Amino acid sequence: MKKDSQPVERTDAGLLPCLPHVLLKLLTMDEAEPGGLWLQAIGEDPALTARIISAWRTKDADSNGAPASVARAIAALGTDRVRAIVRNAAIQHIFSPFSSHPCADLKKHWWRAILCANLAEQLSLRTAYPHPEEARLAGILCALDPLARWAASFKKNGEIGTGPAEEVRPQNDLQPRIAAGLVLEWRLHPFLADAIRYHQEAVDQLADTHPLVRIVHLANSLANYLTGTEPLPLDAGRLFFDLEALDLDRLAAAAHQSAAEIARTFSVEFEEKTAEPPEPPPGERRLHRNALAGMPLQAVESPVDAQIKLDLAREVRDLALMDSLRDLLSEANGLNDMLTKCAEGAHMLFGLAPPLYLVADKANTLRAHPLPGQDPRALELTLTTQGGRSLAAVSLSKNLPLNSLSDHAGTVLDRQLSRLLSSSGVLYLPFAAKGTLSALAAFGIEPHQLPRLVKQRRLLSRFGRACAQALQSDMASGSRNTEQTREKLSATQAQARRVVHEVNNPLSIMKNYVKLLAMKLEDDEDARNDLRIFNDEIDRIASIIRSLTSPAPAPAADTGIDINGIIRDLIELSSDALFAPAKISVKTHLAENLPPISTQRDKLKQILLNLLKNAAEAMPGGGTITIVTRDNVNRDGRPYVEIMISDTGPGMSAEVMAHLFEPVASAKGGDHAGLGLAIVNKLVEEIHASITCISERSGLTFHLLIPRTIAGKRVR
Repeated sequence: MKKDSQPVERTDAGLLPCLPHVLLKLLTMDEAEPGGLWLQAIGEDPALTARIISAWRTKDADSNGAPASVARAIAALGTDRVRAIVRNAAIQHIFSPFSSHPCADLKKHWWRAILCANLAEQLSLRTAYPHPEEARLAGILCALDPLARWAASFKKNGEIGTGPAEEVRPQNDLQPRIAAGLVLEWRLHPFLADAIRYHQEAVDQLADTHPLVRIVHLANSLANYLTGTEPLPLDAGRLFFDLEALDLDRLAAAAHQSAAEIARTFSVEFEEKTAEPPEPPPGERRLHRNALAGMPLQAVESPVDAQIKLDLAREVRDLALMDSLRDLLSEANGLNDMLTKCAEGAHMLFGLAPPLYLVADKANTLRAHPLPGQDPRALELTLTTQGGRSLAAVSLSKNLPLNSLSDHAGTVLDRQLSRLLSSSGVLYLPFAAKGTLSALAAFGIEPHQLPRLVKQRRLLSRFGRACAQALQSDMASGSRNTEQTREKLSATQAQARRVVHEVNNPLSIMKNYVKLLAMKLEDDEDARNDLRIFNDEIDRIASIIRSLTSPAPAPAADTGIDINGIIRDLIELSSDALFAPAKISVKTHLAENLPPISTQRDKLKQILLNLLKNAAEAMPGGGTITIVTRDNVNRDGRPYVEIMISDTGPGMSAEVMAHLFEPVASAKGGDHAGLGLAIVNKLVEEIHASITCISERSGLTFHLLIPRTIAGKRVR
């Protein structure tokens, strides 16, 4: 019967059990481990490999015909996504039925998968196959069928070894339908799919197939040989690659040694007593008998396996605690709030009181940063990041949590910090991540806290890294915002300079024409006065425009301004354009003998013009504007000149009055509060005056109080 016609079986890669030893190692290893050991370890478990490949193919459906490999999958997913996959696999294992039973059968499946993967890789190198990573991937995926069937049987019966149907059967007793189904789902290259699908096919059927098919078939047969279920596959070796018994023995020995090193890396233990594999055919000499022997496992859970399961459960618990901490830190706003929330997290996780922080600056120096309620003189403390002799300096140099009660007493600095924290000792915790130091937290501690803190040392280190990452992210965000603001400001200033340049040209022309008109109307006093006002307004426009790009010039010695004169000029300037069209009459009651007041002329004119314009727009159907000036108005013992502007419009609602001087949308003709009043408020502050507003049914009244200063002296 043609095996091609046999239907494949489907399963979810996420349901296959991972070896807890591998999961624990990956969770506790640093992804920046020298030599890329963390990345290498990802592909050393068949179930975890299946999860990685499945996630990769879900994210990136286009293979472009390139050879598949775990390294390529990790590069496409990114280390953060891969860490999440490892973490989810660990959580799933802790809450699965596998976690409460011995690891014997799971370790046996894992051991055979590693042997097959190593053998496929060794054979690809020996035969010059150009894609050894693809061969290794195919070798480890061959373990999915027996692993999936064992897991299904285990879940069905609830325990290991309940009967013959649930025993771990030899690899060659099972058709590779599940692995083939997964490869089809992942849309990997047909050569890889064939290598897995036909790795148990009869040898004579594969003589002319793609080299990957032959490599994986021979690797599977050699793995069976090493685990004692088949003789040396001499026929396949000769037919496929002209390899003799000595060649196969050497390849098997090298793969066995490599697999044993991987097992030691993950603390996977086997019994020292080994079983003898089948005897070789007559006339053949077995090389490396001890190295090639199988590795049977303990019948019951070993103390090492039990401890690994316990450590994995603690690791998963710590990961959940770190999630809660990150949620807390994500709410922080600024350095002080971030450090305060780090202190809250330390109390939540370890029961520690708020620490004294020493925050790193750009000069390789840590400066104390006391929290509210701590001794402010702590600000005087600094610590260099290199070369110090204190316990704090040692903690920094080793990037480890250290305490003065058990590690060593430290120096005077450590005793000073302990006294500042009112404690028997001090625990130092560096906040460092990805080679960057953000801060050092000095916690006050007591002897009774030590046993628990020692047990939680790994969690302390993880807490320090999480806080450092949050601080670095916050500072990076602040730097990005500052840089973006600077770039926007620079672009705005460049645009403003262009506008100023263009506006100055027509203003200069207007001034020239005003001057010519004044010469032609030399005998018309009223016309010349109008032109004077017009010329002053042109100058004021030019001054406002220039302020967009240039700092305001230092004020010249002010001889005082005539407030009543400014009001008369503005009325005359606005009469035809603003008041007459709306049938608005203007009444004035100006104080006599008002002295010249020292204030900024242009800003006062802009304030008054905005108030007059605001009043006119409130009465589109006509009305009256009244302007009153009063001298020597006393408020809180200080003299002011008061300017009062009122209209007979509809007034304002309480809601609009509550946000009167804020830049809000204007509703002209009704509640008339727009950008103009926000500008008025800013200008009032700049001339050190004050403004209030009263709204009544009869209209709106603004009261402007200007300090009564004459020739630089305040008159009382």
